[in-house]
Amino acid sequence: MKHPILVAVDGGSGNIAVRYSLPDGEVKSFLMRSVIRRGNLQQGNKESLSTWRTGDDQVFSVTSTGSRMDLVDTCDPQYQISDANRVLIIDALVKAGLEDRDVILADTLPANQYYGAGKTVDQKRINAKKESLMQPVSSYSGKVKPPRIVEVKIWPEAVPAFVSASFNDDGTPNEALEGVQYSIVVDIGRFTCDIAMLDPNDEVIDRLTTENGIHVMLDRFQELLEQEEEKLGINEAREISPAALDSIINNGFIGSAIKAMEKKRINIQHLALKAASELSERIKEDIRSMHRNLSDIDCLLVVGGGANWLGGKLDYMPNFAESWFPNGFVYIPENPELAVVRGVHLLAAGEAQQLEDDE
Repeated sequence: MKHPILVAVDGGSGNIAVRYSLPDGEVKSFLMRSVIRRGNLQQGNKESLSTWRTGDDQVFSVTSTGSRMDLVDTCDPQYQISDANRVLIIDALVKAGLEDRDVILADTLPANQYYGAGKTVDQKRINAKKESLMQPVSSYSGKVKPPRIVEVKIWPEAVPAFVSASFNDDGTPNEALEGVQYSIVVDIGRFTCDIAMLDPNDEVIDRLTTENGIHVMLDRFQELLEQEEEKLGINEAREISPAALDSIINNGFIGSAIKAMEKKRINIQHLALKAASELSERIKEDIRSMHRNLSDIDCLLVVGGGANWLGGKLDYMPNFAESWFPNGFVYIPENPELAVVRGVHLLAAGEAQQLEDDE
C-alpha cells in the first residue's frame, strides 16, 4: 500500500487548481474550470468518465461548457461545502494523475468564511468543509477509481498567496518582497474578489469578499458586444458562451486564430479594455472600503486568474492594478492563477516536515 500523498487544492468558484510533489521531487500542477451540472453527461454512446455519484445518490457531471441555466452556481457561498465542490475536486484529482490514491488534502476557504465575527477562526465552518470533502464519491460509469481523502487541512486563501509570492521555486526568499511588513492580498477569481490585509506574522487582520470577480467584466463585455453588433458585423452576441468570451478576450479579436484567416478577424480590444477598466474601478473601491488609507501598506499583492487580465498580462491591456496603489508597490507573480495552490502546498509540506522532524 502506497503512503498517502499530500495534495494542495484551491477549489475556487472559477477554477480548481491542484499541486503535489512526486517522490523524486518533481512538482505536478493541474488547473481546470469549475464547470459542473447536475445529472448525467454522455461522450458519444458512453457515459462520461467525469460523471460522479455522491453518497446520498446525487449525480453530477463535470463539463467544459454549458449555459448558466444548466450549471451549478459555484458563486453561492454554500458551494464551498457542497456536493458540487467535492465532485469537482475529486474529478480534478483524477485528471491530475491521482486516481485510486490515498490523499491528504490541503484546501482553502475564503478569508471571510475561514474567520468568524471579529478575528476568531470559524471552526464550525472549517469542520463543515473538512467533513464535506471526506464524504464518499463514486464513478457513475464504474470505470474510474476515485482517490480516497484520508485527511483534510484548511487554510485561509490570503495567507498561502503571500507565502507563495515570498519564496522562489528553489526555496530562497523572493527579494522583491524583502522587508514587507503589512500587505493587502487581492485575489481576483471568476465570481468573487477576496481582499485581505496581513500583518508581519502573515495573520489576517481585516478582510472583505465581494462579487466583483471576472464574471462582471465578462457580462459587461458581452453587453458591449451586443450594443455594437451592427458596427462590428456580428450576430447574436448574447448567445456567445462564457468559454468563448474567454478566448475572444485572450485573443483580442473575434474569429479564427489561423494565420490564413487573419484578415477576417474582428478587433474587440476597445470593448475588452472598457469592460476591464470598469471592473478595475469597482475593485479599487472594494480595497478602499476595506482599508481606506494605504499609507501604512508595504505591498499590494494581486493574484488569481483575474490578475492575468487586470494586471497587464495581456499585451493590449495595461496594468490596472497599479491605479489601486498609485504611490506604492504592486506585485503580481508569474502564473497568478496558481499562487494560492502553490502557497498551500508550501505551507502543508512545511508543516508535514516539521511534524516528521519532531517525531
